[in-house]
Amino acid sequence: MPLLRAIDGAAMSQPLSQRLQDPAYRDAHLCAALVLRQEARLAWYDSFFLRRFALARRFLEVHSPGEVARFVEGFAPLQPPPDVAPSLLPALFDAAQQKAIMEEVAAIRPDALETHEIAAFGRHVVHDHPPFLALQRALLPKVSALVGCELALGYNFLSLYGPTGRCDPHMDQPLSMYTLDYCIAQNVRWPIRFSRRIDWMDVAQRPASPQDVLDDPALDFTPYELGQNDALLFCGSAQWHYREAMPPGGYSHLLFFHYYPAGCEALVNPAQWPAHFGLPQLQALLDLLDDPQVYGG
Repeated sequence: MPLLRAIDGAAMSQPLSQRLQDPAYRDAHLCAALVLRQEARLAWYDSFFLRRFALARRFLEVHSPGEVARFVEGFAPLQPPPDVAPSLLPALFDAAQQKAIMEEVAAIRPDALETHEIAAFGRHVVHDHPPFLALQRALLPKVSALVGCELALGYNFLSLYGPTGRCDPHMDQPLSMYTLDYCIAQNVRWPIRFSRRIDWMDVAQRPASPQDVLDDPALDFTPYELGQNDALLFCGSAQWHYREAMPPGGYSHLLFFHYYPAGCEALVNPAQWPAHFGLPQLQALLDLLDDPQVYGG
């Protein structure tokens, strides 16, 4: 199939019917529609990135096979070391900082709590709360040193799990490749379980449901427990992880700081792949994926 010519910003704002008047875009669009029609959907909640990676690779195999290897190899910076494993950090903050965090949580207005994850996770959340964003930035040198490479800020969120708390098996997108999971307060033991390190590219090739993950003995899950003021540093993009249902009457208030390797902004953001890799034909696929009226994202 012919390669798609470069499209300027004005063209990309045009309705799909006008974009399809470009023969090269139309060819790429038809190829993308075929790939999507044949897709085996990834069945866990945080599969936004992996779905796009798997579909982009398949799209290139059909549309531009000579570009597949370059595209895949370009994601090497998002592969963690072979021996990556969760690391427990006891008593992460001194008493003054610990108290300040708890007071900040208590001061958050009820109407600032996001409620869209109550049904699926049993939790209220708050994303990128400014004081916690400042704290995440202050932790950046420490986390970079622990990981062994320079990191950039992804995002953070406060997670207030209540009695119906749960977190099904999933892998994180590389925007949150490295996570510092800090326990603010809890009244129960509620471990988080991690699989062995796996190749996320391989996962993208073999879609799995959460139940498939739990039923696979080869994943060798190991539990880790956090106490109040403890933290756990882990690579969630290369390890399946989950928490079982909250024990009766329990709660757990956690703060997640997400980081990714510095210099990888274009890799963790699929919208930048066409320009970053010089593969404008990928735009037709991303347009379909991002159109809720077509394939629902």
